[in-house]
Amino acid sequence: MSREENSTFPEGPNVQETSAGIISFRYSSGERKYLVLKHADGGHWSFPKGHLEPGEGMREAAIRELREETNLSVVSFVRDFREESRYDFTRSGERIRKLVVYFSARVSHDKVELSHEHLSYTWETYERALGTLTYENDRDLLDRAEHRLTDLDI
Repeated sequence: MSREENSTFPEGPNVQETSAGIISFRYSSGERKYLVLKHADGGHWSFPKGHLEPGEGMREAAIRELREETNLSVVSFVRDFREESRYDFTRSGERIRKLVVYFSARVSHDKVELSHEHLSYTWETYERALGTLTYENDRDLLDRAEHRLTDLDI
């Protein structure tokens, strides 16, 4: 599977998909740490996210996906943080345009129970998470989350 960040195909994608995710954080020894997952499909490092189920809202889908992929629960959402990521990629020869809506939230604990969708996880400081994330658009999202948390003094 290849992923082309913020790009377009000359003829347009065959399929459009929408997902929701959470940029999860917690505090450890006074430091804010972010959760980054290594996906089994492609081996890239990113945030928990997934497709919406019928009748489900973005925030509901993000909460469900976080629970299904990590067994973590949201303690509190970061006020006024809702960011979109758009990119195109190819799956089985089919061109797909993806929209992912991300929220940021403090999570319940640090013990992650990975689903079959992931190979590994890590809790990293902002700087280390930036170096771990595979895609530039995810680094941009993390940067926006970090600045929002700093602005709110959370």
